[in-house]
Amino acid sequence: MAKHVRILLTNAFTMSNKIGELQHAVRTHNIDVAVVTEMKYGQSTLDSDTLVPGYTVVRKDRNQAGGGVAIWAKSELWVTQLTHVACGSQEVLWASVSTNDGRRTVLGAIYRPESCAETDTSLMEYLESVLDNVRHLGSNLILAGDFNVHNAGWLQSIKTTPAGESLEVLCATHQLAQHVPHATRGSNTLDLILSDFSTPVSTSIHAPLGRSDHAVVVSNFQAVDPRREPTTSRKVWRYAYADWNRLRAHFRRLDWPSLLSDDPNQSCERVTAAILCGMEQYIPSKVLVTRPSDPSWWTPEYSSAVEAKERCWKAWRRNLANNVLKASFIASVGNAAHTLQSARTASDNRVRRQLSSRSLSDKEWWSNAKKAAGISRSSNIPLLINNDGTEYHSSKDKANCFARYFANKCSLGQTDLRPEDLPDMRTRLYPTFARFVVAWPSWIPPKQRAQTGYQLKY
Repeated sequence: MAKHVRILLTNAFTMSNKIGELQHAVRTHNIDVAVVTEMKYGQSTLDSDTLVPGYTVVRKDRNQAGGGVAIWAKSELWVTQLTHVACGSQEVLWASVSTNDGRRTVLGAIYRPESCAETDTSLMEYLESVLDNVRHLGSNLILAGDFNVHNAGWLQSIKTTPAGESLEVLCATHQLAQHVPHATRGSNTLDLILSDFSTPVSTSIHAPLGRSDHAVVVSNFQAVDPRREPTTSRKVWRYAYADWNRLRAHFRRLDWPSLLSDDPNQSCERVTAAILCGMEQYIPSKVLVTRPSDPSWWTPEYSSAVEAKERCWKAWRRNLANNVLKASFIASVGNAAHTLQSARTASDNRVRRQLSSRSLSDKEWWSNAKKAAGISRSSNIPLLINNDGTEYHSSKDKANCFARYFANKCSLGQTDLRPEDLPDMRTRLYPTFARFVVAWPSWIPPKQRAQTGYQLKY
């Protein structure tokens, strides 16, 4: 079966209020690497504002308005920033992404703003000067970003500009394929994914993040698959939509005594099966797939709101002149944003109540604290690099690397130490407690202590 690596690309047009939607998008499409342009983050932006559970981010902010690019990669991948180059208002963030099998891909996240002149080919000239050297750093090359160029024949634009012609020549010279077949902003294909992959690549277009006017692009590269995060599924009963009257009538018709027997386990199984049978008929349900890195605020309602937004966007995209479809899409964007805010507020309030409760054990308290901080638990160990530069990709090589490291720490190494030089370990100590005190916690009132019937003595 073919293996795949999925890449997401979009122009966010301000990322500060869209991080929740990005979290939803990477989860829904099972994204391995996400490239986002025009984040409009300042240098003072906190790392927590760019947190996507289960992903590592490499980002480059801009002091001026506009610009800013970022790359999110799954935690089991090894992503390293190589360099960031700014050509005036244009920018390229170079990074290396390595998978556990040793495959390394050089990724260039590119932003060329709309304000660039149609005759400005400086970005393509820069790429022409560095591509040969960059390709030697990895086994594959991907360029992804908002290029803002037009080419009627190559990109099905309404016109052809010198910048668009220059990019087409660059791709032909370096044998780069363009993988985005549909328009990403209005009727223009501005957000492009270029690569030298020889294997098949399929691309789909999805609704924008928030109120951005750039679509979300998802490309599926047939390549070696990084290990997928394990998932769990559970059925959620939607009691608000249950037909309670028919369910009660169903239970009244059942011959409950016939379900009972002398074997309590068998009786329990029969009664449980009868109840579940009625629930299946008269209570709607939905199977939710969850991952350890899912945000704590995740709700089925938000997923439904985003799915509705996707449907409205696709309907409007088929007929851009239809104002009714456009209004429906705008309303769905607002509903998704409102649902997200409500879910996050409810989650924050729930975590506050749990953390302030004195009934939590230490383990439960720290578990909730980590969820509130966005710290996810992952059993995936990324690529390991030894001090001498040796890379370890497979699970066996990583385990042996750790074993050698800890064995070395527990070894005396080369030494002239003789057995008689070791300290005498025959003397044994038997420490004792002079006094051991057990007392009630101060926050339990005396009346409640008396009600328990226990007397603490020491």
